[in-house]
Parts: sequence; C-alpha cells; structure tokens
Amino acid sequence: MNTQAQSNVSTIKPATKIDYNEMIEVDAHERFPEIFDPNQYKIKIRKHRHPNCQKADMHYTPDEATLRKALAWWLAPAQPKPLGLVGETGTGKTELLLFIADRFNEPVFIEKVTVGMSGERLEGGYELAVDGKGNNVTRKRYSQAACGYKYGGLVILDEVDKANEDLSTSLHLFVEGKPWTLSVFGETINKHANCRIAATANTTGGGDSDRYITSQRLDQALRSRFGWLKTKYPSKAVELEILEKNFPKLTLPIRKLMVQTADSLRTAALGKDHDGNIDNGLGCVFSTRTLVHWGFYMMTFGANRSPYESFEFSFLGSIDNDEIEEVNSVVQRVWGDEINKPLGELIQKK
Repeated sequence: MNTQAQSNVSTIKPATKIDYNEMIEVDAHERFPEIFDPNQYKIKIRKHRHPNCQKADMHYTPDEATLRKALAWWLAPAQPKPLGLVGETGTGKTELLLFIADRFNEPVFIEKVTVGMSGERLEGGYELAVDGKGNNVTRKRYSQAACGYKYGGLVILDEVDKANEDLSTSLHLFVEGKPWTLSVFGETINKHANCRIAATANTTGGGDSDRYITSQRLDQALRSRFGWLKTKYPSKAVELEILEKNFPKLTLPIRKLMVQTADSLRTAALGKDHDGNIDNGLGCVFSTRTLVHWGFYMMTFGANRSPYESFEFSFLGSIDNDEIEEVNSVVQRVWGDEINKPLGELIQKK
C-alpha cells in the first residue's frame, strides 16, 4: 500500500452512534414564527431527527390559542398532567401534536386505543423473528406506548375515550409517570426523562355521547389525570387561507362557497354554535380534512367536472342514506345551480 493510500485509510473515522437525546438551543421564532418574535425566547430541541419523527400535515394550520396552551404545557419544567385534546372528528387533535413534535424533532409513538384493547396489549408481546444465523427465535416486542415510555419521545394515546375498564386500570401508572410493570414480560420500566404523554379523544369519557357510540365511560381517576384542551374547527377566514394555500387556482368565490358549505353542514350536525347542542343532527361532521379533500378532488377531476361530483366523492359516502336529501338541500341552498356547472366555467367567471 502506498503512503497516500495509508494516509487516506488512517483518516477514515469509525461510525459513531447517534445520540438522539442530545439537545441544542435555538431561537423559538425559528421553529414557531406563528407564536414567538425573533430573539424573544430560547427553546431546546433534539439535535438529530429520530426515525420515529413524523412530518406534520402540510395542509394543517393550528389554532393559535390552542397552540399557545399546548406549547406552554410542552415547555414547562415538568408535565404532572398528560395533555388531553378533546373535540369533534377532524378538529386537528392528532395534527396539533404532530405539528409540535415535528418542530421539536421529537420522535412520536402512537398507541391506537380500541374498545377491545387489553391491558397486556398496551404493554407489548412476543413475536417470531429470524436471527443472524437464520434460526427462528422469539423476541420481545414493546408496544408503542412502552417504547416511548422507556426510550423517550411523545406517546400519543389515540382515542383514549375508547378504553374499556381493564385498559383504563392499566393506564393509571403509565399516565402518572410511575415505574410501570409490564406483566407480559415480568419487567418494570421507568419513564424516560424526555418522555411526554398526550391523548386524543372525542369526549372526556362521560360515556353518554349519541354521536360517538364507541366512546366509553372512563373511571373518574383516569379522567382527572389529564389536563384537557378543547379543539375546534378553524374559523372561516382560516379555512379560506388553507384552501388558497393548497389550491391557488380555485377563485375566491369558489373557495367562499366551499367554506360556507362546510360551515352549514357543521351547523346541521352540531347546532348553530357547533357545540353539539342539537336534536337529530346529521350523523357525520364535515371536517376541515374533508374540505381539503374536496378541493383536492375538485382539481383532480378537472375543469369539465362539477363541484358536486368531487363533493359526492369526498363526503357523501360518510352519510346515511336517509340523510343524503338533507345534505343535498344544504349544498343547494349555498351554491344554487353553480354546484352542477363545470369547474372550468366557474373559474372563468372569477
């Protein structure tokens, strides 16, 4: 080997393990320009992005007041209460958590809660795997909740109000941040210093919702362990901004009709104040997510198709057959004959 080659080999450094818990301090304005002014506040974020980091939804725009409260919880020296986000379907509960976690380079562990979920499933289980020699072996598989608890990150208990009695009992030690015994493994794990716990729910666990019939009645002890923030649908102005940002080719009159349709359908489902105080409301709520999907398919279907065709594709499948007439009446009141005209013709009118 020549001298130059030897020199090159000697300068190659061995791969080093990334410390995903390493923190750096940055100007909060860089990460949250919606909230902080330049040089107003310093925050610590993870230096490296973990494989479990998730990119936030590009269509999502957080409510400023709710974001401020959630950030106050996040940035506090400790979180004695996990954060609970409660609200109607499509009000951005999970999106808000992913939005914040993405800005902090925080790994995310989402534990999907179901009515039939057992306490053991919350812990994990064993699975068959193949080792380096090609042999079948049984390996320990931590749940998403256990991974985040042990190694650090944001654990999201998605739809926690679906937890049954057995799971509710199993959640007590976990949400309190105490040493957690995983009975399935005969192992006790401690909460990592960089673990945060949050939950999403359609209800706070009263068990009396007519619309969310799979929501369970949670025991009072578990409900009281969360600090709850209520999420709501964006204002009309914000939804107009969302549509303009994502679909600039749609003219302002079209965007206004779309937002008015969404608002009117929410009124039909939730009452005039959108608080659920209504008898015999529509069984499905028109969310901001659905509004964005409508805009997407309106553009995808093309200029020769009517707004109604993309609306039908995006929303009507969620509605019971006996409610379709009412939905169509709402749409007709907002749009009139325009709903059935080709999109290209409506865009040309401006």
